[in-house]
Amino acid sequence: MEEGSGIPSFVFIVYGFSILFILIILAASVRIIPENKRLQVYRLGRYAGEKGPGIVLLMPLIDKGIIVDVLDQMTIVKKQNDYSGVLGETITPVHMDGNVMVNHERMNAISKDPIPAGEKVRIVKVVVEVERLFKY
Repeated sequence: MEEGSGIPSFVFIVYGFSILFILIILAASVRIIPENKRLQVYRLGRYAGEKGPGIVLLMPLIDKGIIVDVLDQMTIVKKQNDYSGVLGETITPVHMDGNVMVNHERMNAISKDPIPAGEKVRIVKVVVEVERLFKY
């Protein structure tokens, strides 16, 4: 047996495993997102935005992607719009601020004109107030 013949084969094994490891990491960073879904990207734990549909590339070992269904988000909006036209009753006087009871649920309300407590009312539109998820 020749001396040193084991070293080149060891180098090829190390290179082979390195290339295989790199290919696995690169393959894991490619995501294909269907038309009705989006990918929420978190970079080092911080929300970086939504991506998709189509092919999305993530930074290996840095980005994390969570797939969300757009149809679920549309269902939530539809439920909010289901209140339009529903009848209720004012609990407190309503103008710039007040409360109404709708389907056994207390809701904040505003009105263009002052409405006293105990009046029957109809919901015209639903307004959703939001705040930042993460405050910096």
